[in-house]
Amino acid sequence: MQKFRIPILVEAVTMALQALRAQLLRAVLTALIIAIGITALVGMLTATSVMESSISGQFTSMGANTFTIQQGGMNIQIGRRGIREKQQPQIPLRTALKLRENLDAQGVVASVSDDLMGTAVIFYEGQETNPNVRIMAADKYYPEVNALELAHGRYFSPIELNEARAVAIIAPDVAQKLFPNGDAIGKRIRISGNKPYTVVGIAAPKGNSGFLASDNIVYLPLMTGHQDFGSPASSYVTSVMATDATQLDATIDQATAAMRAIRKLRPGEENNFNIRRSDSLAAILIESLSSVSMGAALIGFITLLGASVALMNIMLVSVTERTQEIGTRKALGANQRIIVLQFLSEAVLVSLIGGLLGTVLGLAVGNGMAVLINSPAVFPLKWMILALIVSILVGIVSGWYPARQAARLDPIEALRYE
Repeated sequence: MQKFRIPILVEAVTMALQALRAQLLRAVLTALIIAIGITALVGMLTATSVMESSISGQFTSMGANTFTIQQGGMNIQIGRRGIREKQQPQIPLRTALKLRENLDAQGVVASVSDDLMGTAVIFYEGQETNPNVRIMAADKYYPEVNALELAHGRYFSPIELNEARAVAIIAPDVAQKLFPNGDAIGKRIRISGNKPYTVVGIAAPKGNSGFLASDNIVYLPLMTGHQDFGSPASSYVTSVMATDATQLDATIDQATAAMRAIRKLRPGEENNFNIRRSDSLAAILIESLSSVSMGAALIGFITLLGASVALMNIMLVSVTERTQEIGTRKALGANQRIIVLQFLSEAVLVSLIGGLLGTVLGLAVGNGMAVLINSPAVFPLKWMILALIVSILVGIVSGWYPARQAARLDPIEALRYE
């Protein structure tokens, strides 16, 4: 019997194709039902893959050999009252600058900065931005440590940094909004109605995401930002760059020792500051997306469950309508296995066609997220393969019962059916 398996399968698929062509509209509508379910599954999973890729790309641009020293405690469990953040003292500007000097003396490059505001409005001669521009205070080492490149103009001069001059560097989105003709250099802008700042440079594009708005920033000299927007509650961040990724752990130890010395912490006493590696922060954010992926997969599978029920119902209707055909085939010698294969092949083919269409639509829908957050498109091979496997399984599961019902029909009763 082994030599008959492939011919029987080929015959079953051929008969299935003929049946689908005879009921083309029904086959198309059934495939669309499966396509909608696969679109929901692949689209949601692709969207989460896009977000993961965006997070990884944004933090990779900071450099695999960088980390920050900042205020912000670790999450700890306190009895049954849930997760709370451990309180840490702020890092004032004086402390951050002293840490930078100590690290500089050891040959380690460090930069002090402060994220002053995230809801600023930038004005220029009647034009204004949306109230979502970040204001960043940056020191002389900021471009080197944070991979800031300029498309036009220059970075802050030593005099501008030391004397807190009213100058600014604007990111591409701000420049496009206020200066669509590209003549921003030398112009004077206002930040939320405050004093004017002369634009000396335009940053090169880095790309925005829902997590980091790197192209919607105005940079000010560190002392300028401190004087104009700082407050007693301001806590400054020191970004540190190791010579290469292999020296990252050793550099973290150096920076930790220097900060502990500045804060006069005794041996064995816990750090009252936070060391945050850019790659570990990205890992935390990506891990937090795992629950989103699970939820998206659950919604997609629920949608597919509805599609499976619809496909099974349509196949049962098809069995009822083709009772005489089944009786004729059985009377001519077709056994139960051939009948099962024929109807099962129909269900799998319809489901597979719907799966292919749904995969294409799902990738398009999921990568719509990439367009929204200005991130590269993602084509996750594992989700594409999963979609096709799920499509075949849906066809098998949905078609098995109707196929068995068709195979069990009595040929005499089937021929008499009207």
